[in-house]
Amino acid sequence: MAKQTKTQPCPECGGLMRQMTRDDVLEYQGHERTIHTFGWWCIECGEGVLSGDALKNHERAFLAFKAEIDGVLGPDEIARVRAKLRLSQREAGEILGGGPRAFQKYESGSQAASAPMSNLLRLLDRDPSRLAEIAPGDRSRKTTSRKATTRVRRPMTRRTG
Repeated sequence: MAKQTKTQPCPECGGLMRQMTRDDVLEYQGHERTIHTFGWWCIECGEGVLSGDALKNHERAFLAFKAEIDGVLGPDEIARVRAKLRLSQREAGEILGGGPRAFQKYESGSQAASAPMSNLLRLLDRDPSRLAEIAPGDRSRKTTSRKATTRVRRPMTRRTG
């Protein structure tokens, strides 16, 4: 018995869609890049439907392409520099900016880093010792405040008599 190919109707034209890998063209600011994309593709109008891992991979490829065009660091470069600085994702977000989840988003490819963040990471990549200027002291030790005590002197009273 022959294996039957799964199909579904195209939401755009009603034609026949098949699950397959196809070349897809990414476009951004007049630039183009072709990537191989797995998904449901209409054999009549060319419309594509992506979901799950295929959608995540497509989005990650687009953000990396956009980062290249915009001149900002991509997810792999950000992860490499952060590791070189020996910072966790949370520490990097708190010390360098963006908040505790920023580097998780940058490195997963769900959000592109800004140009200023990319520039800061490039500088720290060239000279990691400059991190101490931003985060002085031992980052692993939390500072604790000591309760201040004040000594109050009573005024001397003079006895007359």
